[in-house]
Amino acid sequence: MFTSDEALSGVRYRAVADWGVLGKKLRANLARVKNALPTISSDEVKAYGRTGQITVDGIQLVEGDLTTLRYIELPPASEGIFATNADTDSNVVIKLDLQIHAELAGEWLARELINRIQKLRKKAGLQATDNVHVFYRFGDSTGEDIQDAITEFRDMIERTVGSVPTDVVDKKQGTQPVIEEEQVIADTKFLLYLVRP
Repeated sequence: MFTSDEALSGVRYRAVADWGVLGKKLRANLARVKNALPTISSDEVKAYGRTGQITVDGIQLVEGDLTTLRYIELPPASEGIFATNADTDSNVVIKLDLQIHAELAGEWLARELINRIQKLRKKAGLQATDNVHVFYRFGDSTGEDIQDAITEFRDMIERTVGSVPTDVVDKKQGTQPVIEEEQVIADTKFLLYLVRP
């Protein structure tokens, strides 16, 4: 979502100084500015960005003395949210939601499985028109999330790879895999088999 409403987004302002440059200008007053700068409010820094003037501990600073940076002040309970400046001129602030959403996790697992099947087909030298059945074998008490994703996204998987992966116990006796390989998706190890019909 794009917005220019800084208050709604929690955008705050802070000022930073190039102390080497400012030191030559302020000399003995540098320590006063250095100590007082962290106490300057967000609104004062924002006003400095517009007007180019600010008073810090009684010392007048002008445009170029400070650099204003925008950032997002997150509430303490916002675990899983990360905010950062997007570029050096502070024109854009990006707020990323890094929480894992169950509805998207399943689709990601299905797409990862499709990716592994396609890579395995290529490794086996199969053509796009070659028909194969896909089987998997998970260890005990593992792979439930991937199996759930196969069920939920069955149509997408079948459209993309030509068949729906099935547990290897359902493989017909006597059929030999074209290729089999261990795979890892989301820390779950399993075997993937491609078998000609």
